[in-house]
Amino acid sequence: MDAPQDAGLPPDLGRTLLSRVPSPLAYFDASLRCRFANAAYAQALGTTPAQVVGRALADLLGADEFAHRRPLVEAVLAGREQHFEHVVRRAGEDRRLQVRCVPDEQHGRIAGFVVEVTDVTPLRAAQDALRASEDRFRVLSESSPLGVFFADATGARTYVNSRWEEIYGLGAAEGLGDGWMRALHEDDRAAVARDWRAMAAQGRELEMSFRIRRGSDGAVRILRSRTRPVRDGAGAVTGFVGVLEDITDRRAAEERLRASEAFLDSTGRVARVGGWQVDLRTREVAWSDHMRRLCEVDDDYVPGFLRGEDFYPPPAWEQLSQALDAAVRHGRSWDLELPFLTARGRPLWVRVLGEVETEDGRPVRLLGALQDITELRRQRADFAREQERRQESERHAAELDRLLRERSEMLDVLAHEVRQPLNNASAALQSAAAVMAELREPDATSRLARAQAVLGQVMASIDNTLAVASLLARPDPLQRIDTDIDTLLAVTIGDLLPAERGRVSVGLQTGARTVPMDMSLMRLALRNLLANAVRYGAPGSPVVVRVSDSDEPLGLRIDVSNAGGPIPQALVARLFERGAKRTQPDLAPYQGLGLGLYIVRRVMELHGGSVELVANDGGQVAFALVLCLVD
Repeated sequence: MDAPQDAGLPPDLGRTLLSRVPSPLAYFDASLRCRFANAAYAQALGTTPAQVVGRALADLLGADEFAHRRPLVEAVLAGREQHFEHVVRRAGEDRRLQVRCVPDEQHGRIAGFVVEVTDVTPLRAAQDALRASEDRFRVLSESSPLGVFFADATGARTYVNSRWEEIYGLGAAEGLGDGWMRALHEDDRAAVARDWRAMAAQGRELEMSFRIRRGSDGAVRILRSRTRPVRDGAGAVTGFVGVLEDITDRRAAEERLRASEAFLDSTGRVARVGGWQVDLRTREVAWSDHMRRLCEVDDDYVPGFLRGEDFYPPPAWEQLSQALDAAVRHGRSWDLELPFLTARGRPLWVRVLGEVETEDGRPVRLLGALQDITELRRQRADFAREQERRQESERHAAELDRLLRERSEMLDVLAHEVRQPLNNASAALQSAAAVMAELREPDATSRLARAQAVLGQVMASIDNTLAVASLLARPDPLQRIDTDIDTLLAVTIGDLLPAERGRVSVGLQTGARTVPMDMSLMRLALRNLLANAVRYGAPGSPVVVRVSDSDEPLGLRIDVSNAGGPIPQALVARLFERGAKRTQPDLAPYQGLGLGLYIVRRVMELHGGSVELVANDGGQVAFALVLCLVD
């Protein structure tokens, strides 16, 4: 098919123009035979237009490539424009070609299609280079000791590195846009926001110091920020890049240094700070008296311009030289800690700080200070060692915790090994008592009953002691399980001696049937209250257990009361303390290990509840257990 022609132009002018277009162009008819190809297209195939025109597309592409591209060819012959990229080998290198196939519709049918080829190799190479550059930037940014951030042309933050997040105590998402301004100190917020927005509006550099309240812990920190605009080829601002550092410690140190220097100036006494200056126009050097003392130079020593190599090891002098050069070239201050050697060969560590003075924008003078921080460095090293010792102590604590867990396990084993023989002995005594009763031996029966009572007291003391050592000292939280109230009461009363069980009466005034609890501990607590009521109440008097609902706090209340004389006031104040009864020698009737009521209190605390002495007069003693319900 002939190339499109303008009606007012010579017939062959359109074809001539297309032939000379630098972009590769070709036309294939519906039979997939080339009807036109310009020189650029033929060159892309490594041949001439005469060798391309008239040939089938399959011949030009090759069988494999044609089979691969056939779905695209069929799509364009169906009237759908197609785009794809194709890689060819040319002059020993791969070239990436973007191919566009445009269908040619004539009189309602597809007569063929135009092929337009664009070499996108430079574009793709630029895109790859841009991605690689961005990857390198992110690696460098994340490795930087400074906070790094990007903002768009409006000043809205679009990127922050991990060090920035650490300094601000914020997550990356919280710091984007204007979110970072919420962390500004309330006294600095308005000024910083004003300066930042003015910078964005004017597209200029900005350096400022301000305070924030760190998001992670609320600590006030002083930051220094330096921001520069990023411009495109036309000079238009496309965004801003900045760095951020936390200068809180440095400011504090500088304030301490200024205070120290003021003190030294006022007293005129020996200090550990020396001053110096260099006139950059005349290269004259001036030292303070203490600078000379610090360097331990002779009286006739004449300090020369940049003679620091006399006192600093080569690596340290190179670092200081670079800082001085940056000060002269860019007006930057410096603050370094470096090794130092006095003229007499005494090694020190010094803090070197200073700044450059300018006149009419030109550097004219370097001002510096030298501080002996040898002792400070030693203190830091001592602190580091102390930290190591603390970590070692923590490791020891962990080992002790492990040993305590082992002790708890051993107590569990001991509890089983001791309780089982005693249970067997109790069963044997009950059996012997039954036999003696049948044989009508009242004297033997009475002695067996006393033996059973003593054995019961021994078992109760062992249970309480093991509870304190094992159950109540365990670090893990309670496992509260829904427990039937009737079962708890029946099992606990069953722990008493047969003669004691008949004295206990129960009154249920609650609709609840189950309550979440650790049944073994609640059984122990309730048994201790019942045992005390039986032991210290009037002989043969009833012991009343009343179960009711508690409204404040919401839960279950268990009252245990008995008739008898009141508990002595000397004991009431420390009633629930461990060993309270053992420390009261005048309370002979109440002597014991002093663990029973202590265990009751600890069990209720572990359940989030309480125990209280609610009555202690009028011939009645009553305790109330309140067991809080769990949501």
